[in-house]
Amino acid sequence: MSRETVVFESWRGKYSDSPRAVSERLGELRPDLRRIWVVSGPDVQLPDDVERVVRNTPAYFLRIASARYFLSNDMMPRYPLKTRRTTYVQLWHGTPLKRIGFDVPDAKYAGADVYTRRLAKDVRRWDHLVSPNRFSTGKLRQAFRYAGSVLEIGYPRNDVLSGPGADDLRAKVRAELGLAPSTRAVLYTPTWRDDALTGSAAPNPLAAEAEQVLGGLPDDTVLLFRFHHLVAATSPVPRHPRVIDVSDHPDIQALYLAADLMITDYSSTMFDFAVTGRPMVFYTYDLAGYRDQLRGFYFDLEAEAPGPLVTTADELTAALADTDGLRRRYAPAYEAFRRRYCHLDDGRATDRLIEEVFS
Repeated sequence: MSRETVVFESWRGKYSDSPRAVSERLGELRPDLRRIWVVSGPDVQLPDDVERVVRNTPAYFLRIASARYFLSNDMMPRYPLKTRRTTYVQLWHGTPLKRIGFDVPDAKYAGADVYTRRLAKDVRRWDHLVSPNRFSTGKLRQAFRYAGSVLEIGYPRNDVLSGPGADDLRAKVRAELGLAPSTRAVLYTPTWRDDALTGSAAPNPLAAEAEQVLGGLPDDTVLLFRFHHLVAATSPVPRHPRVIDVSDHPDIQALYLAADLMITDYSSTMFDFAVTGRPMVFYTYDLAGYRDQLRGFYFDLEAEAPGPLVTTADELTAALADTDGLRRRYAPAYEAFRRRYCHLDDGRATDRLIEEVFS
């Protein structure tokens, strides 16, 4: 009797995110399943107990078409590969602050029309959509025009943030990055701008301001730049002894654990990082344009943010210099934020998914 096959795809060929968390847990609980990972090429590192298939090859299309389960955090290929025997679990990739899917007004990025047509086709294939919290469930249904099964269970990728191995993983990643125990690591995770894909977006200001900001902070502060994968290749990271480029790091959850503080803007990283309880600063230098013209929001960030919104390098430096003050002033807002968006981040989301889908 042949083994049932599970095909995993994350970010068009990376070993990462919620598909990775589910795959690794299935290896422990369901060794009878054949797990196959879609990779972008031979350089992607995988554990020894899974198979690989290279994206967009004939074998890739065959594996998806014959799979019993397909788990992804993005869309399937544009070709109609899903059969009725395949259960397609759409894990998606973030609690939405910014509008997504069909809710994006007058999308500004190149290829938007093609994307929305592909999205509509993909949504019709979903058997389950994973939601990270109560807030997201309604927003995801609305944004994707989806009326099927929603598994409101939390994101499997975040289990590690509150799991028993969190401290060990933090120490391991910091050592790999060359961070001393006394170093204060500040992770920077800006989202992408839709107009970046057309070449009309303004350059990221912190890349030019890093020396100024670091000059106003203690020498033990290091900036970890993590650009969005859609724009990382065209987003220069400043050359500075206290700046580390982590855009290619395969596991952002590990970077959350390694960091002592995070700077972001409108990225869904804010919801994941909140599980750690560590301070956040929001560098929202283009807030009005992004919120009112480029993308639009699902809630009022200024009212709910668990940290200060700053718009200049001087304001950013001042916020980063007062970590204790950040914790004290934003403790009530942070707790409210966690109650609303992190109530399912209890380290058991992966087990809940496996129970729902694979039992």
